[in-house]
Amino acid sequence: MCGIVGIVGEHKNLISILCETLIHRGPNDSGNFIEDNISFGHLRLSIIDISNAGHQPMYYSPSMGASSAKFFSEDMSRSDYVITYNGEIYNFMELKTELLKYNYVFRTNSDTELLLAAYIHWGEQCVEHFNGMWAFAIYDKPKNILFLSRDRLGIKPLYYFCDKTNFIFASEMKPFFKCNIDLQISNNSLAHFFILNYTPSQSSMLKNINKIEAATNLIYDLAKLQISKYYKYWKINVCPSPMKFSEAETQVYSLIEDSVKKRMLADVSVGAFLSGGLDSSVIVYFMSQQVSRLKTFSIKFDHTQYNESQWAKIIANQFGTEHHEIDFNYNDVKNLIDILPTYYDEPFGDSSMIATFLCSKVASQHVSVVLSGTGSDEIFGGYRRYKEYILLQKLFLLPTAVKNFICSIYRYENVDKAKKLKDLLNSNNLYTLYIKLLSDMFRGEETMLASTEDINYVHNFFASRTDISGVLSFDQNSYLTDDLLVKEDRATMAHSIEGRVPFIDYRLVELANLLPTRYKINLGAGKYILKHLFKNKLPSSIVYRPKMGFAVPLKHYFCQQLKDYAKEIIFDFSDFKYYDKDNLLKMWNLHQTKQSDYSAIFWNIIMFNKWYEKFLKKD
Repeated sequence: MCGIVGIVGEHKNLISILCETLIHRGPNDSGNFIEDNISFGHLRLSIIDISNAGHQPMYYSPSMGASSAKFFSEDMSRSDYVITYNGEIYNFMELKTELLKYNYVFRTNSDTELLLAAYIHWGEQCVEHFNGMWAFAIYDKPKNILFLSRDRLGIKPLYYFCDKTNFIFASEMKPFFKCNIDLQISNNSLAHFFILNYTPSQSSMLKNINKIEAATNLIYDLAKLQISKYYKYWKINVCPSPMKFSEAETQVYSLIEDSVKKRMLADVSVGAFLSGGLDSSVIVYFMSQQVSRLKTFSIKFDHTQYNESQWAKIIANQFGTEHHEIDFNYNDVKNLIDILPTYYDEPFGDSSMIATFLCSKVASQHVSVVLSGTGSDEIFGGYRRYKEYILLQKLFLLPTAVKNFICSIYRYENVDKAKKLKDLLNSNNLYTLYIKLLSDMFRGEETMLASTEDINYVHNFFASRTDISGVLSFDQNSYLTDDLLVKEDRATMAHSIEGRVPFIDYRLVELANLLPTRYKINLGAGKYILKHLFKNKLPSSIVYRPKMGFAVPLKHYFCQQLKDYAKEIIFDFSDFKYYDKDNLLKMWNLHQTKQSDYSAIFWNIIMFNKWYEKFLKKD
């Protein structure tokens, strides 16, 4: 796991300065490659083959050794191919065996060497052979191109800037602030952020800094100084097909088991995040079969409503793990508010980032690799909003008078919820309805910058599918990649540890999307097949308890311990062109009366303000 940087053009001599901004991603080793008009930089976190043999950038020259063999070279002056790479290829030993048949000679046990050999052998199609997570760039001298790629689910980040004379790429956005680039906020991205809590797809918070999308290859032509190809090499296809339940169970179990086993491959210590929910418990179940004394880590919140630590202890005791329980209170929020924007690069509004960041900090004191249950909800239908969507989809088709009658009955139970239900049922279309379910930001007419109808980006996932498959497609392509995986990557890498996510092995994702919906969402419950698989392997109190999520008690903190501190950050910010100050004050006062919960909005504003002050505000 590493940090990578590359420059084509006038900034090439800045490579060492740009690398310094990513030192947290790779504290064990560093290296540069500079030649003609191009430079690569690499910061290494040593996980597999921790010897110096895994040093990057790595070079290859066919002129070395016998003509029948292909050797890897440390001599950059004679290299035909150069790579800088961040990630892990979990099936690299199988691919290595395959390439040995073609007379490739390997001098290391690193997957970097394998990756470069695979590119030389298979070309652009090499990524179709990989099972893992990656963001890499290869300088192909014979073709005079750069080949960049990002893994299928977008686990590893990769940003880029391109104009008529320069091309710059990096693992994070921080290096771009060191270049002489005009950086301006994208209002469209800002609108997305205030509604979705993250910046989606290929865009970023800055107009001319883009992300290479998940499952995408990019080719930059060094002669023409332009991007010549940008294309998807793999797509998520949510397409349920007939399958016997027993057959589905067998395949799901086998793939999870194999995925966990592959992700435990490391030359350093490995542990697990254990929330006490079903997903992380399943991961610990399989990990415990591989090691005698697994190290696990969980958060203990100071508010009972949010605390899952007692459930984590049940699993830790069952499998005899060395369990680390991390106390969390309002001081942790206060202490991290100034730090988080440094590592998240652009405004990020998922407040569970705080707990993930703290958990990663403690885990880094004990292990170098940590596995999590991230991704299970998106592929197996675990969120409550999925069953809500199915119900609302049916109600959506009713005549307006009938919908209003339903809301009038519900009004006697809860006025606020009745109003929200009415807003949902009167949505213009189904993809708008889902965004309102997804977003904690939605408050009727009180959204900060744009109505949810303006999120045309979302429509792409619902254009031909308004059933639950459109919802799952959106969450897997957007929410998972641009929220959950960003949260985990930045939190773990900030503390120089590697996060791995077994549930989104691409084989398991493909299988899950073939399962009939009733195998995932059944009898009003999500993750039906997982629960059925593990009902006799894990305690029923874990398997069948309602999902809690990983929420932080900001609602309480903003009314109590952090009331004055948060208000100062929100309202002392000098530039209110990005939102309505009067409306914001109204929301603040309502929150203090506990009539409404606007903590998600406040957290978004705090993160935006702190990010703006750190990276863009001019003194």
